[in-house]
This record gives sequence, structure tokens and C-alpha cells, in this order.
Amino acid sequence: MVAFMGTRAAERLGMISNNIANVNTLGFKQNLLGTWRADQLPEDNKVDLPRERLPNPEPGVYPNSCYYFDVSSRDFSQGALHHTGGENDLAIYGSGFFKVQTPQGIRYTRNGSFRLNTDYQLVTRQGHLVLGQNGPITLNATDKKFSVDVEGGIHLDDTLGDQLAIVDFPNPQGLILEKGGLYAATENSGLEQEAQGYQIQQGVVEESNVDPIAAMVQLIDNSRNFDSYIKILDTFQTSSERVIKEIGRLS
Repeated sequence: MVAFMGTRAAERLGMISNNIANVNTLGFKQNLLGTWRADQLPEDNKVDLPRERLPNPEPGVYPNSCYYFDVSSRDFSQGALHHTGGENDLAIYGSGFFKVQTPQGIRYTRNGSFRLNTDYQLVTRQGHLVLGQNGPITLNATDKKFSVDVEGGIHLDDTLGDQLAIVDFPNPQGLILEKGGLYAATENSGLEQEAQGYQIQQGVVEESNVDPIAAMVQLIDNSRNFDSYIKILDTFQTSSERVIKEIGRLS
């Protein structure tokens, strides 16, 4: 049990450290680690549960169980909006993701710090194409004014062109986070669908939703817990060595 709690504390430390490392990462969504009783695991797929770790995952198997499982999830709550004034900077206020084309296929992101490539296409900082309803968003070299309305409509010289592809998922917890703040859809996330109730803000970027002060407090508390478990394990090891030596002496 002590070894399990020590491993659990180490996992929490890793998660909190990763959150702190991404305090300044635009669009980053923090990880959370919760504990569930085996007989209270939800069946609605709202949390990406590691159900394969259960000896028998059928519901109702542990009516009087005291088994507990740590469940990792992602907090998709809104991050603070930071005004930049850059016309290529966009932020989603509400739920949803920007849709982008990568060499590995379609991916999704909350980081709206975009730029124009040499072909006047709107791309991510990594160079991935930002997609609209009709494909990659392309401007003309002669366009003097580029603006985006709150619904994601692309206006070129005050003429409405394409529409940003803003999508959401039945279960965002099923998305897999990849490098560069990109998410990949999975069977567990469900198929993409048109996002609802969002607003697009231009000249603004969404910051990480990690609270640095709260995260540092968590880091300190969990570091103390981890140190305590290490000391207990050291005590057990020392006691075991003494018992083994005593048994050897008596035999």
C-alpha cells in the first residue's frame, strides 16, 4: 500500500510539474488527477478511464469494494484572453478547436497564434495549414485588410470569404495531446462536429489555464508527501534487513 501511494505521489508530481512547465504555453489545458472507487466508475465516457487496468470492468462487480484507481483527465476550461493586436492572432471564447492540416493528418488546437506563410496561407507557428469550411484559408497579396468576425467569418477587404472550421467533440477527454499543442481525435473522443456557442476574437490569444500559484502550492504539498513515503519505504527496508540478519543469526 505504501509503495502504491508513493507511486501515486510520483505521478502527481510529474503531472503538476508538466502543468507548471506549460504555464506560458498558449492554449494549454492543464491535467488533473482524480481518484475513483472501483464501484463508482462512470459509464458515460465523460472521463477517459483506464478501464483495462480493472481485473473485471463490468459494472456492479465491486459493490462493497475499497479498490481505488487514479484517473487522469484534462481541464478544458477557458484560459485567460490576452490582447496582442496582431491580426493573425485568434482566440476561441467558449468550447471548440481550430482545425489544422498536418503531415500526419487532421489535428486540432486551441492555440490561435497564427501567421501567414509565403503563399499567403494562414498557418500555425509550426507551419500547419489552418482550415476553413472550404479548405486552407488563403489570402491574396493584394488584400489590404484581413478581419475575422465573432462567428469565424473571414473578411478580405470587407468581403466575406471562407469561414473558420471550429469543431468540437462529444467527449473531448478522449482526444490525445501531441507535440505542439495539437490534439488527435480517437474513437473515444467521437467524430468532430460543428462547435456551438463560441465567439472568435481577433488580435487576442488564449493563455494557458494553469493557475501558477495554485500549481506551486500543489507541487510543494505533493513533494512533502512524496518525501514522507520515501522515508517510510526506507524504514521498511531497514527493518527488513534487520529481520533477515536476525533470522540468519538464529539459524
